[in-house]
Amino acid sequence: MTPKKLKSPYEVMQLMIEILDAQYPAHREKGEGIIQFYFFYGNHDWICYIKVDEIHLEFYTGEAENPTVTLRCHFFHWLDLSSGKLNPIWGMITKRLKFSGKISFFKTLPKGDFSVNICDKDDPCSTFEKNAAKNWKRLKSVIIINASPRSVNGYTEQFAVRFAEGMREAGANVEEIYLSGLRIKTCTGCWHCWIRENGCVFDEKDDFYKLFEKVNQVDMVVYALPLYVDGMPSILKNYFDRSVRRVYPYISGDTEKMRHPRRIDRKNQTMAILSICGFQEKRQFKALEMHFKAIAHNSHIPLITTIFRSGAMFLFNNPFFYKPLTEILENMRKAGAELTLTGKINRKTKKKIEQKITSKKEFIKMTNYFWHDKITSQKDSNDY
Repeated sequence: MTPKKLKSPYEVMQLMIEILDAQYPAHREKGEGIIQFYFFYGNHDWICYIKVDEIHLEFYTGEAENPTVTLRCHFFHWLDLSSGKLNPIWGMITKRLKFSGKISFFKTLPKGDFSVNICDKDDPCSTFEKNAAKNWKRLKSVIIINASPRSVNGYTEQFAVRFAEGMREAGANVEEIYLSGLRIKTCTGCWHCWIRENGCVFDEKDDFYKLFEKVNQVDMVVYALPLYVDGMPSILKNYFDRSVRRVYPYISGDTEKMRHPRRIDRKNQTMAILSICGFQEKRQFKALEMHFKAIAHNSHIPLITTIFRSGAMFLFNNPFFYKPLTEILENMRKAGAELTLTGKINRKTKKKIEQKITSKKEFIKMTNYFWHDKITSQKDSNDY
């Protein structure tokens, strides 16, 4: 595989002329002649010309016989001129541009006009996306994607299963899916899913497409995950990378931050996060929350709520925390029901789930004791 290299001025000119040639048929000013260029760039001279006729433009390297007009300048000054950043009169006054011959012949070159919008995928921000809770309807279908690499053996599962119980009690049909048990190949950035109509090159080779189809049919997706290195586990990041097929490659500017218009439009779908970590402070989730907000914006799926439970594993491994643990798990079930019915979690419920369980000093002592015992005894992680 050959790595990409910086294009030479000749290659840049060739690409430029291909773009201008495509726009040339609609250009009013046409004629026949040759525009000769003498560029200097990077201690080299770059000599080339454009041959113009009534039909199209052609690019050549070298010198032409009897050019209609000639331009001598630094290559960057030509790029500024061709993009409209450099006024030709000012360029001549400042001696950045040196013309000879019939200067008016430059009018035969189109200006690289991209003002025509070739994308008809207008996708303005919906009322539901702006305020999902206000326009809420009781959830009927939910998928909980458990992104813990440890699957059912992880601490994430202990919280997610209670949350699912509450949603079911409120009438939602809930399916739990474990990413670690699926074969999902890593996205290669080939753009196949954007450029062609037949989806991803891996559709017949792994489990992603079946999961993708399921996700597109439900009212809400809950992402349950442990915090890994200040973010999401790699299996979940890869899932989101492969999900780029949800949108078109075109860019829409209907919001403050640009994004892609939707190709897959699941009306009024929302997402939620349920995440745990081993640190005590809730602010450890800040980077993860910002990442999810960006994903929600770019996928047109509002992030309706977050539940962040710090110090999760120590709640289960310290017998002195049994009382707050039972209260937290009961409120996880309650939160699932509240979210299903109203589109939000009661402030008191969330506060009990995210409650502080001990002082910073004691938390550090207990954490270090846990890991010291684990290291010295060589106990497997599944023992806890």
